Amino acid sequence: MSRRPPLPELDFVVRRRAPGWLGWLVLVLGVAAGLWVFERHQALTEEVEALRLDNRRAARAAEQARVLARREQEDPALRARYEVARKLSQQMARDWQPLFAALEARAAEHAQVALLSIEPDATRGQLRLTGEAKDLDALFAYAESFGAADVLAAPRIEVFEFKQREGVQVVAFSLRLNWRRA
Repeated sequence: MSRRPPLPELDFVVRRRAPGWLGWLVLVLGVAAGLWVFERHQALTEEVEALRLDNRRAARAAEQARVLARREQEDPALRARYEVARKLSQQMARDWQPLFAALEARAAEHAQVALLSIEPDATRGQLRLTGEAKDLDALFAYAESFGAADVLAAPRIEVFEFKQREGVQVVAFSLRLNWRRA
């Protein structure tokens, strides 16, 4: 019997070693750098879109302003309407807080007077108050208290009448005041 010699194993592929710690470190750094670049790209893309949107809004507003200016120059009637609107806007821009503070101060001082409605006319600078008072003396004292006020002045009782409320006689009134700027 003849024995054959064992067949040699020829392996032409070199066995690779498992990566070492340096390879893993390079991989982690590469992934981290890639994530950072991706996040930065997203942030810059959002910023560019926001700037484009702002630019579009500004361009639209500038175009509208140019069109309105051109129309205003071409049309004298429109220019006159704009001037009236500007004046009205300035008149309406009053400081409301001092007005309400003055009315509240008078309400605390004159408990015998009840205000039912307040009708401001900011364009004319007047204020109309309607309410009820216990008697004429209370009404006159309430009206005279506005004589020394900073915001409201020149009280005028427009109308008053005696009414019965739940068996008690009251004076219903309408009072007009000039409303000054504070």
